Amino acid sequence: MNKLFRNIISIVVFASIFSCTGIYEDGAELANDLSKDVEQISVADLQKKLDAGEDFVLIDVRQPGEYWTANIPGSVLMPRGILEFQIMDEDYWMEQYMYPPDKNETEIVIYCKSGKRGILAVRTLKQLGFKNVKNLEGGYDAFDPNKDPNAKPKASSGGCGG
Repeated sequence: MNKLFRNIISIVVFASIFSCTGIYEDGAELANDLSKDVEQISVADLQKKLDAGEDFVLIDVRQPGEYWTANIPGSVLMPRGILEFQIMDEDYWMEQYMYPPDKNETEIVIYCKSGKRGILAVRTLKQLGFKNVKNLEGGYDAFDPNKDPNAKPKASSGGCGG
């Protein structure tokens, strides 16, 4: 009986580890799952904030090459891979001529290319204790004033459950 019980437990553990439930093929799939828990801001609402000169921090979490090719004026570059290390780095913020964001007070808007990395970045900042963080819906692709309206989006790879 003891051996049978161990075998059943082993099968259950094996099935739970290697089943599709809860396992993501890539970051985009994870971001899609997390998007329901992340506050979004539309391009129109972001543009209103920019036009009104509202006080908030706009962070681009793309890679440097993407940022230097085109970005939203007033944004700071903080690639997703080093976000956790730079967000409270006073030296980084001094280089931007800004104060580090206050976890309870500062409004932060995150953007990336399409919104997926932004969702992950918002989640990370929330886990670090930041209270007022939003993701730009559709990312820079949605904001880009020079975007080709006839460009077709890339197809999703699918994956577990997709």
